[in-house]
Order: sequence, then C-alpha cells, then structure tokens
Amino acid sequence: MENWIDLETFDIKKFAESLEKDCQEGVKWERRKLQWIREEKAKQEIGKSEAA
Repeated sequence: MENWIDLETFDIKKFAESLEKDCQEGVKWERRKLQWIREEKAKQEIGKSEAA
C-alpha cells in the first residue's frame, strides 16, 4: 500500500485544524436542518389547530 503523504512537508496541525473547521460547519448545517424541521412541524400544528 502506497503512502501519498509527503512526510517532509506535511503539516499535521494545519490538517487537524482543517478537519475541525469542516466538522464544525457540518454540525452547524445539521442544527439548521433540525431547526427547519421544527419550524415546519410547528406550522403544521398551527394549521391543524386553526382547522379544528
């Protein structure tokens, strides 16, 4: 198995910071999606209560 990482120039700290940033962005969007779902559910509940 070949190793495609140049160990002489590879900056592990920069790589870890990049992973951290990507993960934080992913969590932000997942939270936003859940917020959208909650908002849609609340709208549906309001519509049901008004219809009743």
